[in-house]
Amino acid sequence: MHIPVEQIPTSTRPHFFTGAQKNDFRGSMITNVAGNHIINYDRRPSSDDTKKITADIIASATPAVPLVFKGREELFEQGLNILCQPAHTFLAILGAGGMGKTSLALHIMDSALVKNKFAGRCYFIPCELFEDAESLVQGLIHVMELTVQENQSKQKVLFDHLQSAHSDLLIVFDNFETPWNHSGARSGVKNLLEKIAQHSRISLIVTMRGSVGPGDIPWIKLGGKSGIPTLLPDAAKEAFKAFAGDNLQNIGNYEPEIDSLMDQLEYVPLAIRLSAQHVKRVSMKVLMRMWKTHKTSMLNEDGRELEQLTSVSFSIDLSIKVFKVTGNTLRLLSAIAFLPDGVPMWSEHLDGMFRDKKEWDLEVSTLLESSLIHEHYEGIKMLAPVREHIVLTHRICQDDIDELERFYIQFLEDLPDNDMQAQPGLQLHINNIEKIFKAQISTLSGHSKILCVSAVQVLGRFSKFNSVSVDLIDLILQNDQNTRKDDKVNLKLGRAGMLRWMGRFRDAEAQVMPVKESFNEEGDVSQSEANILGRCFDILRGIYYAQAQYEKAINMNLQAQVYFKQSKNQWAQADSMYWLGNIHYMQARFKEASEMFSEAQQLSQQIGNELGVAECLQRLGDIYLMQDRYDEAIKMISDAQKQFETFGNQLRASECLLSLGQLYRMQKKYDEATEMTLKGQKQSEEIGDEVGVAGCLKSLGIICMEQAQYDEAVDMLSKAQMQYQSIGRIVDVAWCYQYLGRTYRHQGNYEKANEALNEALELLKEFPEEKYTIGLTLWEFGNFSFDMEDFSEARKKYQEARNIFELHGQLDKWVDECSEALAKLDEAEPATSISI
Repeated sequence: MHIPVEQIPTSTRPHFFTGAQKNDFRGSMITNVAGNHIINYDRRPSSDDTKKITADIIASATPAVPLVFKGREELFEQGLNILCQPAHTFLAILGAGGMGKTSLALHIMDSALVKNKFAGRCYFIPCELFEDAESLVQGLIHVMELTVQENQSKQKVLFDHLQSAHSDLLIVFDNFETPWNHSGARSGVKNLLEKIAQHSRISLIVTMRGSVGPGDIPWIKLGGKSGIPTLLPDAAKEAFKAFAGDNLQNIGNYEPEIDSLMDQLEYVPLAIRLSAQHVKRVSMKVLMRMWKTHKTSMLNEDGRELEQLTSVSFSIDLSIKVFKVTGNTLRLLSAIAFLPDGVPMWSEHLDGMFRDKKEWDLEVSTLLESSLIHEHYEGIKMLAPVREHIVLTHRICQDDIDELERFYIQFLEDLPDNDMQAQPGLQLHINNIEKIFKAQISTLSGHSKILCVSAVQVLGRFSKFNSVSVDLIDLILQNDQNTRKDDKVNLKLGRAGMLRWMGRFRDAEAQVMPVKESFNEEGDVSQSEANILGRCFDILRGIYYAQAQYEKAINMNLQAQVYFKQSKNQWAQADSMYWLGNIHYMQARFKEASEMFSEAQQLSQQIGNELGVAECLQRLGDIYLMQDRYDEAIKMISDAQKQFETFGNQLRASECLLSLGQLYRMQKKYDEATEMTLKGQKQSEEIGDEVGVAGCLKSLGIICMEQAQYDEAVDMLSKAQMQYQSIGRIVDVAWCYQYLGRTYRHQGNYEKANEALNEALELLKEFPEEKYTIGLTLWEFGNFSFDMEDFSEARKKYQEARNIFELHGQLDKWVDECSEALAKLDEAEPATSISI
């Protein structure tokens, strides 16, 4: 017996979209990303009210087929293949709130293949209206338009109808988490669902929050272990543009902002749709500012958190309530939200994070079931919109932050001594470490600052995390009331060294100079003060060396050596000798470089510095490479590379791989050269060595050029040039332009070759000490002019190059090359005159 909707008391009616009509899916075209209709959990009908739900109420709660669908094509095809099998099937569309589960179900339900199989016998049940098995049965009777006589069993009517079905029938249970998790309803709902599934003509689709389908039914799940995933970046951008429509003017101007916003929303479909709604009223610039300020509170339709409208915050709160996330489970949720990296390797680490509770398996299981968190490899994380909302509404307490700080201090202390072994594990936690220590440094706790200084000292081992260390040091120095003087000096010098590594040379110099000037260099200094001054001059040496200011670098190096001798720091003395050798090496002064490397190697052996010995061995091998002594070079560099891997020094190991790549290239063993260079590039990327990455790109470009793969060469060399430019390595930029000029010349693109070579020479005007680089660039310009038959210009360039090589004193090989080029020029000029 049907009860008209008008007879339901107004105060107990569910809230729905006004003007919604009963939906007919036949002939519809679905193109949606996310369109879940969310009913206010607190205002769901009571047990008495659900008995009064009518077909019209169900129709009003059934979402219309939305208009935008992006990035779900593969899942859609998988769903169709599952449903259109000959036998009855059970499809589960699972995942977090706002992932577009309902939209995907509607899309599948509306497809021509599904319509043909089920011949229009497809029934959609919006389960947010129903809290138990009895109300679900009532809903099924309504949508199937079955007649129930007075005093007749509704379940009997339903199952008699299913039993008598002569053709296939599809039921879609949408938002099934509502009855499935309602207090006291699980058993009845489970029994009902499993009885329905036993009928051979019945196929089911269930959409629900969580990662596991309901009941003992062989569900075939779409997506991964945690359910359907977020969108891919390109699909997310397309969806945003489609939702924004004509409101986005001059879309090309906003591409970077859209990319950034999609990344910050972590490509969650519902968040994308709701953020795009604002573009109807504000610009992308304002929208970005709104997200930065308001986070998830802006992710609701029309800018209002109305219960009957879709809202990201409301969706998250609904999950918390449906899955009864309280007590320690809520405490854990708050902690995971506070941690940007979540809890990596959670089964190993989580029990050690809080001393008052040792086992968290049950709480993790509940949160995974709710899809508020998801497994990420062997860790647990949450999506950005969920994280931002939880941080605002369920803030972690200070005691728990203190516990996390304690855990991560111990974690850093327990890292392996071998940096190559330690870094991968540290990488998983680095954002958590940054977040926790920044929070703690900002407090008034002196104890926390001492612990943070200790943490920064450990992080200083890993160049990849220099930006994190620099930010932490800045905070410590800004809040330095309880920081010891020695710690301040060490932090400032450590920061200067990191800034130099990052290519921020002016900032590095500005940091180190006040420390140096705070000591009286003319008077007597203690042994410890001498060591600090030695470190200051050594950092300045590094700053000038990286900018190819070799005369200044040598002066700083010699000053550093004086103070290191005075402080009796033999390790620093050996290192200073090694770097003096490097300066000579970069100037192609291989005789002086060999002498310094040999002295540094001898001292390192005396004091037991095996790393220093290997570094000198590496550089001596590089000198042999430049001298075309390939067999000796390969042995020395290979030995050094193996030692660096044993020590865990990935920076030096990657440098060796690059050198080995150059050796094989010079022997025209291009496959081996490419393999070694790519390995070196991978290792450089892993440790954040931008110079190393650029060097590998340049080397790969040269390999391509020598194999006449000119387009690939131009691409690699251009990338290397831009990388060097971004970190202030101007001489290396000039090298890239020189090789680009050579590549363009081989291509026959003489206009671009001329531009590139002129650019290289223009840059090198600021570096008169770069005799080797300038000479080679002039020699290459001579080759270009020769090809263009501009023989007077070619002669001029060859002669200029030969003069520079001769003045250098150790580049006889290139003096001979220039002489041979001039001899060929002498032969070419008369031949040209005769032909004319």
